[in-house]
Amino acid sequence: MHKTATTAVIGAGPYGLAISAYLKAAGVATITFGKPMELWRSMPTGICLKSVWSASHLADPGNQYNLDSYLATQEIPRPEPIPLDFFLNYGRWFQEQTRLEVEQTYVQKLARDGHSFHLELADGREVKAERVIIATGIAGFTRVPGYAHDLPPTLAVHTQNCRDLRRFKGLRVAMIGNGQSALEYAALLHEAGAEVEVIARGPFIWHSRVLYERVGPARHIFYPPGDVGPPGINWIVAFPGLFSRLPEGIKQPLQRRATRPAGAKWLRSRVEGLLRLTPHTWVERAVPQGNALRLRLSDGSQREFDFLVLGTGYQPDIQRLPFFDMALLQQVQTQAGYPVLNSRFTSSVPGLYFAGALAGQTFGPVCRFLSGAHILARQITRDVTQVA
Repeated sequence: MHKTATTAVIGAGPYGLAISAYLKAAGVATITFGKPMELWRSMPTGICLKSVWSASHLADPGNQYNLDSYLATQEIPRPEPIPLDFFLNYGRWFQEQTRLEVEQTYVQKLARDGHSFHLELADGREVKAERVIIATGIAGFTRVPGYAHDLPPTLAVHTQNCRDLRRFKGLRVAMIGNGQSALEYAALLHEAGAEVEVIARGPFIWHSRVLYERVGPARHIFYPPGDVGPPGINWIVAFPGLFSRLPEGIKQPLQRRATRPAGAKWLRSRVEGLLRLTPHTWVERAVPQGNALRLRLSDGSQREFDFLVLGTGYQPDIQRLPFFDMALLQQVQTQAGYPVLNSRFTSSVPGLYFAGALAGQTFGPVCRFLSGAHILARQITRDVTQVA
C-alpha cells in the first residue's frame, strides 16, 4: 500500500510534535512517524526536568497549549521542578488538543527518489514525500567511552537504558559524569538503596541562578524564557539565527560554556554529603571480575563496583541514523558529524531539513533543549509554505 504525503516528519518527541503542529496549522499535508515522547517515557520514576517552567513548554503556533494552559485543567499548584509524570501527561494533552495524528511506526529506510523522497516503514508500508524533516532527537547518539565499549549489559549501562532503579538496591554503583543526568540518576540510585560514587573528569558545579532570585521583576533582563546558558551568553544563544552567523572561533566557546555540565540547584541537597563525589578523575580501564567490575582511575587508585552507569551524555552524528540510504547520506554535507544547514534549516539536499540536536552545530545549544522547538518549528514551517 502506498500513501502520498507532502511533508514527512521523522520523530515524535518535542521537536517532531512542535513542527507537526505548526505545519498542520499552516495547512501543510504532513505525516509524522515515531512513538510520541518515547525517550521521555523510558526514564525512571522520580525524574524531574532540569529546565525551568518558562523553558519547558511544548510549542504550537498560537501558544494555546503551553504548560500554563494545561495546569489550568488540573487544579493543582504549579510543580517546580517539573516531575516527569506531570510532563508526560502534559505531552498527551498537547497531542490531543492539537489533534496531531502520529503514525506509530519507525522509518527503516529513507532514500532520494528523483525530486522527492522514498520512505520504507517498519510496518511494511512505503511513503512518498516531497520533503522530509529529521527530528529524531538524541536517543541514537549515546556517548560511550572506549573503556566501556565491550562491557556486557550485566555490568554497565548508559542512563538512557536505565529505567528500573530498584534492581540496584544493595549494589555498589559507579556513576560516570557530572551533568544533570548523571547527578540526578545518582541521587535516585542512592534513594533506591544503592551505594553510589560519582566519578567525573571535571568539577561538580551547581546552577545558582543568583540574579534570577535577587533582582525581582528585572530577572527577565538577565534570563530569556529559554534559559540556556549563564546571563549574557543566554541571550546570544536564545536566537539561533544570530548564533549561526557568528564566526566558528566564537561559536565553539559559546557552545561549551552554555552547556557546561552542572546540576540543578534543587538537586544539590540530594547529592552533597550523601554520595561519594570524586572530581577531576577519569576511568582509564574497566575490567570485569566475575559478577563485579574493577575500575582503574587516573589518580592511580582502583575501585571495585557491582555496576557501572554512564551519565556521559550524547554526541549527535548523522552517520548513526540507521535509516539513511547510503547514496542519500553521501549527498548531505557535514561538519563534525552534524549536517551543514542554511538559514532555513535545510541541508545540502533540497527538501531535507534537520531539527533538534542535529541542528546544533549550525544554530547553537538551544537546539538541544525544549525551548528551541518554537523557533525551529516556526522557521521550518515558513520555508515549507513558501516553497510548497
